Amino acid sequence: MRLVYALLLLALALFLALPLPSAASGDRLYIVATLPVIADLVSMVAGERAVVESLLAPGVNVNAYEITPEDATRMAEADLFIYVGYGAEEALGLYAAAIRDGEGVVRLLDLLGREGLLKGDNPYFWMDPLTAAKAVEVIAGLLASIDPEGASYYMERAVEARAELEALDAEVREILSAVPPGERKLVTVRDTLRYFADRYGFEVVGYVTGKAGTYEPSVKTVTILADRLRDEGVRVAFIEYEEAGTTLREVLETVAEELGFETVGFIYVETLDPGAGIDSYRDLMIHNATLIAEALSTAGDGEEYKGGSTLPLPGPLKYEFMVRGLLTLIVAMSVASLVGAFAVLRGWAIFGDALAHGALAGLVVAYLAGAGFYAGALAAGVLVALIVSTVERRTRLRADVIIAVTFATMLSIAIVLLSRVGGATISIEDVLFADVTAVSREMMTRTITLSLIVAAMVAVVWRQLLLYVIEPTMAAALGVRTGLIHYTLLGLLALTVVTAFLAIGYVPTIASMMIPPAAAFLLSRRPSQFIALSVAIAVFSAVAGFYAAYLLDLNAGATAILVSAAVFALAVILKRH
Repeated sequence: MRLVYALLLLALALFLALPLPSAASGDRLYIVATLPVIADLVSMVAGERAVVESLLAPGVNVNAYEITPEDATRMAEADLFIYVGYGAEEALGLYAAAIRDGEGVVRLLDLLGREGLLKGDNPYFWMDPLTAAKAVEVIAGLLASIDPEGASYYMERAVEARAELEALDAEVREILSAVPPGERKLVTVRDTLRYFADRYGFEVVGYVTGKAGTYEPSVKTVTILADRLRDEGVRVAFIEYEEAGTTLREVLETVAEELGFETVGFIYVETLDPGAGIDSYRDLMIHNATLIAEALSTAGDGEEYKGGSTLPLPGPLKYEFMVRGLLTLIVAMSVASLVGAFAVLRGWAIFGDALAHGALAGLVVAYLAGAGFYAGALAAGVLVALIVSTVERRTRLRADVIIAVTFATMLSIAIVLLSRVGGATISIEDVLFADVTAVSREMMTRTITLSLIVAAMVAVVWRQLLLYVIEPTMAAALGVRTGLIHYTLLGLLALTVVTAFLAIGYVPTIASMMIPPAAAFLLSRRPSQFIALSVAIAVFSAVAGFYAAYLLDLNAGATAILVSAAVFALAVILKRH
């Protein structure tokens, strides 16, 4: 009981040590906007009558941002909270509305929509300085409504801001005049440059995904994109800063490599970057215009466009990167099912979860340290395997309890690290379902090589492994070095999970380790048949899922898992009868 009291007193002391909320801005208005670029536009109008802050620090990806208690306090204390209202960014506005009971929260898309300033469903209105100028006038009216004494001040500032933005528009147009008419084609990760293109006479001919907040490309989407870019004779594609390190960027780079055109970065849309000299909205627009003008005015340097060659294969497989994606999916799923079959027999089916969560923590640490993702993920996976094994051998706790504690701990470590730095360019879609259309030659080679090593090791010790996972006591009595086999299986699991995790994503990896073996267990009569059937179901699921994803415009990894789940459901029905 003394230990319990000590822990309670420690928790109370930590609570009392927390700083109390304090006013942020004195007599001036305190305004918080979600994005740095929006905060800068508001500052043009607010001037000295308000303190304007951005919830997201420059360079932080809104899709991976984690709200901290400090940020929640800023939301609550602000006299006005302004958000755009799209995709992952909209969730911040909804959160603010919840903690403020809806008072003093403004969704810009609603406000600007009523003024007729929006074009379709594209929310990036500020990419056109003249639309931004009109938005500034709307913001001035908003500030005047909550601070009537400063109404004339805000209106004067809005007139000045409009003049500045009109001058900016003329400067951007002058910079872009260097781009020949035939090269005014924009290709980006998302459909963020529509306002920019419409204003300055460009055409957005392609993007990986076009709906704000929808960040998961499909096999069919990427195939159509490749077809169009090849037909258009595209020479340059632009990478957005917010997408650095994500699957979407990798997809675009893979298509570019296949078709023989260049990727250039970075285009800035939602954030600023003081390190690159981009401290304001004006800097952002000048930077983007200069980057686009320099890239497109020299595109090809007079060389004749040759385009990419295609393979004589049906459907999506006419492109080499699609073949790479399918091969990687087949190998990763089949080897995960091979090793997973032994884990299922050993009662470690959930162990892959712990390893994957450990790999995620290692991935975050590697990202923050600027180290290689694979090395960080593998080191964390091996650490998790050793922790689980050591605690299991030294305590009377069951393996499933230890595994549950470990994977919850490792996931929490990853979240804490991300929230500490305010987020990262690693989005949740990348972690859950890495897209097979983004598989590079290097990724395919590494995945296949390491998977073959795992399969070869299993082949060498498969009899000892099989005996150990079915009956450890009998294995020891027959002279099997169970300690060595135990750690061998742990190592194989760690290597398999990390390799597949980085190639096809968290969910397909874990599901491949459990679902095909579970279906095979119901349909097989002998251990060897069980192992072979686990791999066969995984291969079938990968191929069928890939083609189903192409036909139905879905994610390949997720569709492959649904196919394996359907096989499992069929196995349950057959077993019942």
